[in-house]
Amino acid sequence: MTTRRAPFVLAAAALLLAGCSSTVEGTASPAPNSGGGSGASSSPESSEGSGGSDDQSGSDLSAGLLPQDAYGAGAVVTPVTESDVAASGTSTGLEGATITPESCAAAVQKSQPSLEDLDGFAAQTATTGTTISVEVITQGAPGDPAADLASAVQTCPQATVTSPELGSATITFATLDVPSLGDGSAALTYTTVVTGPDGTQLTIPAQVGVAVDGDRAVTLVSTSIGGTLDPAAFSALLTQAFEYQSDQLD
Repeated sequence: MTTRRAPFVLAAAALLLAGCSSTVEGTASPAPNSGGGSGASSSPESSEGSGGSDDQSGSDLSAGLLPQDAYGAGAVVTPVTESDVAASGTSTGLEGATITPESCAAAVQKSQPSLEDLDGFAAQTATTGTTISVEVITQGAPGDPAADLASAVQTCPQATVTSPELGSATITFATLDVPSLGDGSAALTYTTVVTGPDGTQLTIPAQVGVAVDGDRAVTLVSTSIGGTLDPAAFSALLTQAFEYQSDQLD
């Protein structure tokens, strides 16, 4: 993978997995939120996009985030601010980690969130049953997020990460078909098997997709703890997220 930054393709995954893999016993923790408590969640009656942006990088893109009902009945939607993303970079357990093979090191390190050079940012998490999703909209991100994601499977089909804090994790990537959207789109599945220091294992299936709309990029990540993922449903949700932000922000 190239060395240029593609900050929110795998950074969204880092946000999600920071909550899910911090305990290998198998209970997912919610992604961080600006309020630090359940009060930041949108109310069930709300149908507006409820994502967060602490406005540090310019344009507030939160109007382009999917409304709560897009995630299904009973979904709990929580805004995520730039401060939350930055904080997740210090809580994913990758500090001092060993990543093999070497060709995968750059790809995994890119999962550490970076807000540099962005003109706009908005993000939210949504929890429905055992499924947790993260949606991120960025503006002005360098590079080509869709092309970078599409090439990730060829560059790094499997990576092993060993960390004193998390133990070891094996991440296996595979291509996921999604419709052609905007100025480029791509998706993949990845399965993370985390082995804690005590030998306990947790398998986390996940899907990540990105669609580019001019200088904006929409990234969607979903995972399920103790459940399964539906590729067709993920593809449909990515398409809906792309079309919604286009309607709201153009």
